[in-house]
Amino acid sequence: MEENKKRGYLFYYIILILTLIVMVIGATFAYYSLVASDKEDSTWVQTGDLAIKYVDGSVIKADNLMPMNEPSFNTKSSYYRKEFSVRSTGSLDQTIDIYINVNSNEFRDGNLRFSLYGPNDDKIGTGAITSGKVLVGSNIDLKSMETKKFTVLIWLQENNLNQDYEKGKSFSGGFEIEAQQIKY
Repeated sequence: MEENKKRGYLFYYIILILTLIVMVIGATFAYYSLVASDKEDSTWVQTGDLAIKYVDGSVIKADNLMPMNEPSFNTKSSYYRKEFSVRSTGSLDQTIDIYINVNSNEFRDGNLRFSLYGPNDDKIGTGAITSGKVLVGSNIDLKSMETKKFTVLIWLQENNLNQDYEKGKSFSGGFEIEAQQIKY
């Protein structure tokens, strides 16, 4: 009886080992069949392109600003005005963030201000320019093959005090646009 039990266990071990061998062979065959059926260009990755067109150059350089309160879009005065457009040349819809990378800002923190206007001359954002990377507009929709025009106004904020200490100071920087694909 003990001998029959040992033979039964041995039979099950042999079946188990044969089953494992068949599984490994089947999995290997399936893997190599899948790899062999892939064509060289069967995997597609789509990306979008973003082009920025600066109407009057890519550099922001503002000097000789006069103290003033926030100008309106059509005000003609002593402020800096920069127009640029952003065009998506790819096949993906996206949102964009617009930054000013400040290279040099000799004005006191908070005294230099900005307003960003969109394609319909509507105000998108406003704030202070300090140093480093300053966000001026965020989550702006830009569809595939669409172009949007933007205008940035930069001015020296009036504080109703003598601001002679700001005379002769300057500001320089450039724009940076970051795009994120819209997830559907």
